[in-house]
Amino acid sequence: MKKALLPALLLTLCLLMSSCFLVVSRPVQSVPVDPQNLGEAKTFSKAGITLQLTDRFEEEVSQLGYDGYYTSDFCGVVVIRELFSAEEGLSEKTPEAYLQAVIDHNGHQNIRPRQADGLWFYVNYNNSAVRCVYSYAYKGSDAFYVVQYILNQTDEDALRTTIHSWALATSVS
Repeated sequence: MKKALLPALLLTLCLLMSSCFLVVSRPVQSVPVDPQNLGEAKTFSKAGITLQLTDRFEEEVSQLGYDGYYTSDFCGVVVIRELFSAEEGLSEKTPEAYLQAVIDHNGHQNIRPRQADGLWFYVNYNNSAVRCVYSYAYKGSDAFYVVQYILNQTDEDALRTTIHSWALATSVS
């Protein structure tokens, strides 16, 4: 029975991840972002994960069932958690293997997980060539977490280092 759940869960995860381009409730600003003026550090904790963002973010209620959903005027952040009990053997996967499964099930071509500073992530660009998504994977004690940072491609160069520093500050239980 658990093996039958895997395709359904991965499909759900894939749909949630591909839908994130559309769900940032406030518009991401269209003027260039100043990475030196993103607000003061602020910690958000929910569902076994702690994120370090800024006070320009607000926690929102997700209409799509995300485990965490945060918006600002320059970036959206989505947290998706998949419990190990959802699939036999899931707890033995590495973050790299987990991300590769997500990429494969999303049908993304030519995208591979990358590693930097001990973190596994990938970057995907929206079909409209307007937004990009940085997706980081974390392995907790009972679940995998994927944290997605959704931003305008025009802000990618300005925010890349900041997003990675937020990802490094993320912790899971």
